[in-house]
Amino acid sequence: MLKRLFWIAAWVMLCSCDGLFSGDQVVRFPLDARPQGGYAPIKLALGPEMNPIALNFTAEYTVDPSESGKWNSYSAILTRNGQVVGATTFNINNSTTPDAPVGAPGVAYTMMVLNVGTVADYELAIGPNAPPRITLKKPAVEVRRNINRPPAQ
Repeated sequence: MLKRLFWIAAWVMLCSCDGLFSGDQVVRFPLDARPQGGYAPIKLALGPEMNPIALNFTAEYTVDPSESGKWNSYSAILTRNGQVVGATTFNINNSTTPDAPVGAPGVAYTMMVLNVGTVADYELAIGPNAPPRITLKKPAVEVRRNINRPPAQ
């Protein structure tokens, strides 16, 4: 029974990672951090032939034990001509613990999986929901096309 639960959990975790590993990487944009938190908006050329599309946030952690157990909270909003196409909130937590003071070297998180209906330039804005509490290096957005859509939750 325990072995079966393990395999079910592993399958669910892998399916939820489709935005990170399936399909094809189109582009990776480095993000410019803003002093108050969040990042400068970026332009993305997207079209229906890319559906489903994953927008992934990636960054490297710094090794700072004082940030253990803390996180940054963000809102990501994708717009086309000022109209919201997709929006989400997400948290990026520091991966250090007393047992693993170095933690993971970085993070990759699927912010959104979406379909677009029109070939156009879209704008992605990632802003803070609260003042940043952890330091992230080399933040970037990765766009993946034709991913396997995760199963409905």
